[in-house]
Amino acid sequence: MTISSISDGELGSSVRTKLNALVTHANNNTGWASYADTAYTSGSPFVVSVGTTVSLPNNAATTIVSQLPTGSTGLYDGTRITPDASGDSYDVRMSFQGFSSVNEGAFALSLDISAAGDGSITIASAPVRMVRGSGAGNVQLYTVAIPVFTLGTFLTNGGLIRIEAVDGNITVYDISYVLIKNHAAR
Repeated sequence: MTISSISDGELGSSVRTKLNALVTHANNNTGWASYADTAYTSGSPFVVSVGTTVSLPNNAATTIVSQLPTGSTGLYDGTRITPDASGDSYDVRMSFQGFSSVNEGAFALSLDISAAGDGSITIASAPVRMVRGSGAGNVQLYTVAIPVFTLGTFLTNGGLIRIEAVDGNITVYDISYVLIKNHAAR
């Protein structure tokens, strides 16, 4: 949306109209949604064996979608992130409760935009060192945020969040994603 510049000496109502149009545009083209998994709980967690990379499951059974950008049908489909348009920018926040089978375990979260979901087009990765000891008594909330932008491949294939158990078997549950659209394509 293009809004003409405000001129020196321009009247108040004209300035107000331009500013209101800008605010309306920003409010309609940004937004957020939350998607939480209900399949993996403390009683039935998801375990990733050391040296393995798999999709981080989130069935999106619990959602908050009241703040989606105007016209968006959703930013996640229960498997993949589904951006609105090529050129958008998002903050992707992944959270879960987790622990490792070894002291100071480690995992990495990544975002793959390949059609196969095999990690062949990883556009972002975040390694995390788990500073607590091993076992369920050392469960901790882990939150990782990755800023991304979308182009054609991301728009076509969507984005798959993957987790790699780098050091120790990684046990996770109460998985959730918050997706924030902070820029609409021009």
